[in-house]
Amino acid sequence: MGAVLLLGATACASTATGPAAPTAARSAVPRPPIPVTWTMPTDVSAMLLPSTGAETRWSQGLDTFTTLVANAATRSCARSRGLAEPVTTPGMFFRVMDIPDLPFIQAHGFDGGLAPGESASAAGAAPGRSTPGPEQQQCFEDGAKAMRELKDLYAPLQAQWFTAAAALRRHQEVDAAYRQLDGCLAGHGVRAKGEEAFFAVVDQSIQAADAPAVSRLGEVYATCMAPVEAVREPLRAKLRDDFRAGHRSEIDTLGDSVPRKVHELEERYSLRISFPSP
Repeated sequence: MGAVLLLGATACASTATGPAAPTAARSAVPRPPIPVTWTMPTDVSAMLLPSTGAETRWSQGLDTFTTLVANAATRSCARSRGLAEPVTTPGMFFRVMDIPDLPFIQAHGFDGGLAPGESASAAGAAPGRSTPGPEQQQCFEDGAKAMRELKDLYAPLQAQWFTAAAALRRHQEVDAAYRQLDGCLAGHGVRAKGEEAFFAVVDQSIQAADAPAVSRLGEVYATCMAPVEAVREPLRAKLRDDFRAGHRSEIDTLGDSVPRKVHELEERYSLRISFPSP
């Protein structure tokens, strides 16, 4: 089971594309902007089916771009109708818990960060606190429709991959590596039994605006999860090879359709896709 703590929220939920790790709460620990790259990978299968933590940066950028598209389409609709600009959830990078990007977490902590150009103040707003009128609601529907133009292309296959990757948690060797996690955390002074309890500690530190504690917890997590990833990463690589072989035709099709649709939406809404970078 994975959990996500959204930037601007601290309650657990699951994502449509796979479980993600905690990101900072709306008010607590300010962080410098996340560095990004603007270049899409040549092989889009690394973006659709990430096998390593570093590769999840591609999938994070792709999913965040769909949010930017939805927001741009919503705002465009509102302007065309002379409506007040709707409050939308800003585009943010979300981490994949079952494929943790340990070097990035060690360097930047658990905050996935806002996409370039997104407003930190907007991240603290509360979308939906007032019920939108019929015309504004239509604009939100237009935004969702624009987002689905891209997301519906890749999300079904990607969801299958994340489900398969998450199932490795039950692999005998991975389970044995996880059983060492509590002792490692305790050795670093963190009183938590398992990942979810650890992330609860992270959340508490974020809520307390304890930046040094949050930073240290990122370092501890990267250290203590390294043995788990040493076992799990080669298993994921083999699993992805098998997954690719079983979905070759779909992946080949997406290799053309996804970049084409991204570029089309970039031009339509004056956007640019970006990806977290070390």
